[in-house]
Amino acid sequence: MLELIDDIQRSGLTHRFETDIQKALEKIVCFDKCYTMKNNSLHEVGLHFRLLRQNDCVVSQDVFKKFVSDKGEIIIKGCCNGHEDLKDILSLYEASHLAYEGEDILDKAKTHTTKYLKNILLEMDSSDNYEFMKELIRHSLEIPLHRRMVMLEARWYIESCKKKEGTNMTLLELAKLEFNMAQSVLQQDLKSVSWWWNNLGLAKELSFSRDRLVECFFVAVSLMYEPQFSSYRQGLTKVASFITTIDDIYDIYGTMSELELFTDAVERWDIDVVQSLPNYMKICFLALYNTINEMAYGFLRKHEHNIIPNLAKLV
Repeated sequence: MLELIDDIQRSGLTHRFETDIQKALEKIVCFDKCYTMKNNSLHEVGLHFRLLRQNDCVVSQDVFKKFVSDKGEIIIKGCCNGHEDLKDILSLYEASHLAYEGEDILDKAKTHTTKYLKNILLEMDSSDNYEFMKELIRHSLEIPLHRRMVMLEARWYIESCKKKEGTNMTLLELAKLEFNMAQSVLQQDLKSVSWWWNNLGLAKELSFSRDRLVECFFVAVSLMYEPQFSSYRQGLTKVASFITTIDDIYDIYGTMSELELFTDAVERWDIDVVQSLPNYMKICFLALYNTINEMAYGFLRKHEHNIIPNLAKLV
């Protein structure tokens, strides 16, 4: 069950099975209150700990106590001759990155497993039997799993699972279809915000400012990758693009007196104040004013809530 949940989440399918995953994790938490994990392997305990903690469930580092030596360190086998040994160490390594402050067992585990995995990577043979595990270790050492962007992780995991022994082919095919569908929606989103940005003309009119639309869109995708959040993703991209432009106005171009006028205009959110601004600020403020009001109007119609004050504070 735990490995299936892990495969689903790493394949970018969490939003398709969100309710099922939550119910499964709740059952696991209830089971933990009645039973201990004294007969489970280090891999099972590590995976159990990571999945619960990264899904905001309460779990203590004490689940690792049975693996702790008299010196207070988790016992790791000195030689790894099989997949199970490697899975033990890798699961502990990934779990250790979700430690809270003061969790000494996990802090020590992170130090030791990092060293072990780096050494193992150098010593492993080049046989096909270990190819997937080598890629998994190398990938994990680069960036901890919980810090990775879902879409990028899904793209990598889908490709890597072709080399994994015992891959669930049905799940893999579903992951491919989901990724392609999500990618198609994201491409349309980027096309839409690119048209908006080019039509706005800020990058051309304010040549001193950074043109970072794609980077802003990438940030939006990292926060909301699911296809159904298209409008929110586009809205966040627009807000982030304005923040970048206005940041450059404040940091590298505007004079103190001009910045005071611009700040007053944004705080008052009054179109009449624009007459007191220099020309380049008029262009920026009017573009900001029209975009924010348009976004707020769409949100008001859909959710019956005025978000203009909130959006104005963001910039």
